[in-house]
Amino acid sequence: MQPNSTPALTEAETILGGALPHRRMEAWKWTDVRASLRQKQGLTNICTPEISVPEGIIVSRETIPAESTVMGAFAARFVTDCIVISTPENYKSDQPIRISGLGNGHARILIKLAKGAELSVVETHESDTASFINLDMQFDISEGAKLTRTIFHADHTDTTRIASSRINVQTDGEITQHMLSFGAGLSRFETRLTAQGKNVKVDIHGAYLLDEKRHVDMTSHIDLIDENAQIRQSVKGVITDKARGVFQGKFHVHRRAQFTDAEMRHDALMLSDTCEVRAKPELEIYADDVACAHGNTVGALDESALFYMRQRGIPASQARALLTQAFVAQAFESMADNTEFMTRISNWLEQRL
Repeated sequence: MQPNSTPALTEAETILGGALPHRRMEAWKWTDVRASLRQKQGLTNICTPEISVPEGIIVSRETIPAESTVMGAFAARFVTDCIVISTPENYKSDQPIRISGLGNGHARILIKLAKGAELSVVETHESDTASFINLDMQFDISEGAKLTRTIFHADHTDTTRIASSRINVQTDGEITQHMLSFGAGLSRFETRLTAQGKNVKVDIHGAYLLDEKRHVDMTSHIDLIDENAQIRQSVKGVITDKARGVFQGKFHVHRRAQFTDAEMRHDALMLSDTCEVRAKPELEIYADDVACAHGNTVGALDESALFYMRQRGIPASQARALLTQAFVAQAFESMADNTEFMTRISNWLEQRL
């Protein structure tokens, strides 16, 4: 191969019709999709998700233009008719939209919240066998609308899952998002949010607990275009064995976005010498009257806290589990009901610590 020549497409890329994200691309350098796709299962499939909606929600299919991102373009190549879920103005319901069955293939979903609507969406991303899943989602949140999004993820150790979300929020819109991931062979959950109006409020929180050789990448890019936005983002990670956790977060504060108040944190516990954590928090600020901060820590359990608990008769494994659970729980303090998440976290820790 000549030094400047373009690498030949892999078999998977030939099937999909273009180059896949790989480690030489800055945004994907820790999540090499090209290397993960050695099997052809699901590459050309259309995934039909299972969707249940409360009364008053409209579900249709529309031809939506292809997304410009690589994985979004792949999804649009195979899925031309996008599932569209729409609410009336000022819609409210105690029942959430539930989305599951997202396995083996490409899927596209667009959710529209009309002015003043309030909606909860619960997503379950699971696979029992080795699969390839490529989901492209979009949320359009109109003026004064509120979205609560809950995401649970636990895949087979040989599954590759890419889930990309684009969220557009108008004036006085609010979004609350919580995600719990137990990883996959390779997975990436990407949230690209654009706050297009004033007084937008965003809370995005998540946690990942990984063992064996599992991988998850939580990537977010938040564009703040107008003033008075309030953003809170936190991600907690627990890694053991040879697992790999990735966090990439960016706040892009445009010049017009004065009085922005934004905070981003990523904290991870490494419970083995062979696991990996890669973190890249970023701020790009062009406004001059803002309060923006970001932080990142990677470390082990506090030995002094462990010693304190052992001195009071708590067994070592139980002490480690309690400290780790308290650490992860911080990501879900703002959930209205975090019982299911905390039960799953507790069960995972009991089996591994």
